[in-house]
Amino acid sequence: MVPEIGKILRLFREKINKNQGDVADKAGISTSMLSQIERGAVSPSIDTLMSVCAALDMDAADLFRRISPGAPVRVHHSGKRLFTQTRGVRFEQLAVSAHAGHPAEMLLLEIAPGREAGMSGNGHEGVEMGYVLSGNATLIVNGENFAVSEGDSVSYNSHLPHKLINDGHAPFRALWNALPPHKDYLEEK
Repeated sequence: MVPEIGKILRLFREKINKNQGDVADKAGISTSMLSQIERGAVSPSIDTLMSVCAALDMDAADLFRRISPGAPVRVHHSGKRLFTQTRGVRFEQLAVSAHAGHPAEMLLLEIAPGREAGMSGNGHEGVEMGYVLSGNATLIVNGENFAVSEGDSVSYNSHLPHKLINDGHAPFRALWNALPPHKDYLEEK
């Protein structure tokens, strides 16, 4: 992993046209140390990595996302998935992205008649998309109403306030995607 870290830092430095001396000075390390890091010859401390990333104006989280080993496939077995259920609304996390660089999740959303999923009264970062499996509902995004029913699909910027109201007489079921994931409402089954 050390050579990979060095390679990423070197490529990023070259991409933004900075020389080793300038980056090393700004990071508070020697040019020799930066050269060794970029070649993968030394394993830098977290503090040193953070300093180098700051000197490059690079988000350290991006560096770690790039080197993070992840399972290429995740299988979420029935009966072992995360879910939450309150006041006639059930969210079940069907899948979550296996790639940290592309965070996303897919949910099964069920809303009882007369109930609503206050998915975000104030909005939040990202995008949401849904496909209605059965039932009818009203999607309210930024104060505007949209009728959705079986077979309909929707997408919207989730930074806008939004909620979903089942104003029908049957349960509403939909596949819902959130990019990035919103795990805060989920709990272990």
